[in-house]
Amino acid sequence: MISTHKRVGTLAVAAAAALTLASCSGGGGGGGGTAEEATEENKPAELTVAAWMDFPQDLLDSFEEEYGIEVVVNSFPDGASAQTVLRNGLSSNGAGLSDVHLIELDWWTEMMAVPEDWVELPEIPGRWVDWKVTQGSVDGVITGYGTDIGPLGIAFNEEMTDAAGVASDLDTFGTFIGGDAATWESFLDAGREYVAVADNYFVDSLSSAFQAAINLLPAAFEDPESGLPYNMADNAQIEELFLTFAEAAEDGVSAGIPIGHADWGAGFQNEQWATVVSPAWMAGIIAENADGVDGWRVSSTFPDGGGNWGGSFFSVPATGENTGWAVTLADYLTSPEAAVQWFYETGQFPSQLEAISSPDIADTENPFYGGQQLGQVYGGLAEAAGDAAAGGFRGENFAGIQTLVTGGILQVEAGTATPQQAWDSVVSEFEALGFSTAD
Repeated sequence: MISTHKRVGTLAVAAAAALTLASCSGGGGGGGGTAEEATEENKPAELTVAAWMDFPQDLLDSFEEEYGIEVVVNSFPDGASAQTVLRNGLSSNGAGLSDVHLIELDWWTEMMAVPEDWVELPEIPGRWVDWKVTQGSVDGVITGYGTDIGPLGIAFNEEMTDAAGVASDLDTFGTFIGGDAATWESFLDAGREYVAVADNYFVDSLSSAFQAAINLLPAAFEDPESGLPYNMADNAQIEELFLTFAEAAEDGVSAGIPIGHADWGAGFQNEQWATVVSPAWMAGIIAENADGVDGWRVSSTFPDGGGNWGGSFFSVPATGENTGWAVTLADYLTSPEAAVQWFYETGQFPSQLEAISSPDIADTENPFYGGQQLGQVYGGLAEAAGDAAAGGFRGENFAGIQTLVTGGILQVEAGTATPQQAWDSVVSEFEALGFSTAD
């Protein structure tokens, strides 16, 4: 999960700071710290949670009713702000940290660079899909309880595609972007066909689509064995993928307005684009921003078979004064019952097995999306993605490098660089960071 309606893109300056910190941070083996026992004697009056999304109030109230502890949400406007506060707190012996922190997948590895900074969480067998537990572990020790996952889909407006004469419903749209054999190339070619006959863009921003494609790579930026970044100039798979998307951007396929941009919401209201690459957590954000605009649906067809974008974890800093009760809260917030409440509150698609199969999620019709049962749609997309849903290797510098590279696509969309110029700029910016790189 990248956040809910408060999600914004990470600024390049913040990315550079993350890269610099991660390249200098110490390693750390083994597992996390040990939580104190939660007892009536050490029960606090309140527990704090740092996050950037709306919490189901009934969930907070039920925790207080059961345990007699008030939950106070330290809310941030976006994930990048929460990341900065967490980074600063970890570098200053826990100063300013909350009892529990929400940590996004893309910056998980950076935050876990020193595992001892975090409490080891007890295993809860059978709660989550297996790969979510693996993602939330360091050296086999669980340090994060999973919240949502982000199976990838394509949201599209069937009224716009119908008006353009390219697709009139879910089935014809799936065929339009490539059907069962859909690839990113077939998706982008469909975009070229669309903009040739329509009076708006095919997609909001190809930087977002490019990020989704990156998530399908087994090791996009860093060597899984050493953890060191690959030399960008020699990273042929990223260069090829980058140029594929950049050339489509040069062809005018996209509006160049990604999620988080100040004009993103207005773009929906003005019907500036017909599709958005939409992980499950984004479906609710689209509905909020496109309120009153008819025709939006989520396709069960996705390029290259599908994958995952996003997802987060609740983790407990080892320096906290209430670590035992904080673990209890992290457990409570990630139960299957809680996952259903999150789904209704923010549209998050659960990682909890019991919640995924729950009729409360699978059978719920979404009125904004024409009565589609989005739980079934995204459940099918997650199943179709298989192991790819786990995503590729994310080292300490993944988030920062990804922001740097996707920024190159934005240059092309803005008309300030050709695809090759943008790629050369990405390589130059990467080299300026002075990494030791993998051979």
